[in-house]
Amino acid sequence: MYQFTTTERNNEKASEYETKAMLYLFGCRKDSKNMDVFIIDCFNDVSGANRDVNRLWDVQSKGVKSLNPKKIGEALVTLFQNYCSDIEFEHYILFMPKLKEMYLNNEDRTYFQIDNFKLQYIDKIKQGLKSEYERRNSLEPQETDLDNFLQMVEFVIAEEQKQGYIKRITSFRSSLRLEEAFYDALFEDIRNQQTILKTKNIDGYQIMNAVEVLQYEKLLWKKEIDELVINRILGMDIFNSRQVPNSFIDEIALLDAENRKDVIQECQSDIARLLFDKNGRHIFWRFFGQLLSYADDMRVKSPREIEERIRRDKVVIPRILSEISVVYLISALKEGLNDEN
Repeated sequence: MYQFTTTERNNEKASEYETKAMLYLFGCRKDSKNMDVFIIDCFNDVSGANRDVNRLWDVQSKGVKSLNPKKIGEALVTLFQNYCSDIEFEHYILFMPKLKEMYLNNEDRTYFQIDNFKLQYIDKIKQGLKSEYERRNSLEPQETDLDNFLQMVEFVIAEEQKQGYIKRITSFRSSLRLEEAFYDALFEDIRNQQTILKTKNIDGYQIMNAVEVLQYEKLLWKKEIDELVINRILGMDIFNSRQVPNSFIDEIALLDAENRKDVIQECQSDIARLLFDKNGRHIFWRFFGQLLSYADDMRVKSPREIEERIRRDKVVIPRILSEISVVYLISALKEGLNDEN
């Protein structure tokens, strides 16, 4: 059994770190592609999980500068309590600002484990964790549990700038037309979604296994974030069949109403299958980034002309996208570009 307890109220800086932590899980790890959903403020600040919620990445974020070893130990307590719980987590991650160089053997690393701390500070971390656990639970932890847990913890140093986390979602090779303000605004959009989920109170609720957490709907699915990103770029909901790009209407003008509907659904389905597939999403964003490099021509030429141009230029088009689906995507991008003017 696992019982949820009310977490601390966060200030703006802490909230920023929680969003950075979620985006770190989303796109900054070798195993990021194995995560499908992010669980907000349930087990911890944020937890990543696969679709079946039988693999869990647990993250405690600590946006406090100048953390000393004792405070680092105290910050580990929620992760440790989860380690001792009936729910099994694959990874325990403390996400935090840059530490003083004096604490570390190698201060240039942004990802490390307990052995990167100098020996005299490891004991201080352990004592900080032990004291905080005793304060919260009115009993001493098992020394073996403490030692085993500390060997498992992953320490991650956050980037100062928010934009880098957003850029990793899209996997663009360059920012192209997207300015830094765009990435900042998108980061705030995602943080707002996360904040809304934090307001749902599940204090005292109990579950018997991890998958039951889905019923409380304190979740952000990876595909929801991808959709939020692309819709902000396009300035429209690309998967709304009633919001068809104006320049795409010429492509289907001669079809009857039922066939027009079928073509639109086919295009949206092709794009969705590519974007929301864990192996295909990077292919999608790489292709979308290449489309953005044609932005200037796209403003004045038809989507069909741009589609023919990228084929002449031998741009690699994802196999899952039909010719008409590519035209639809270009039409949506053209609409977003023209709305800027």
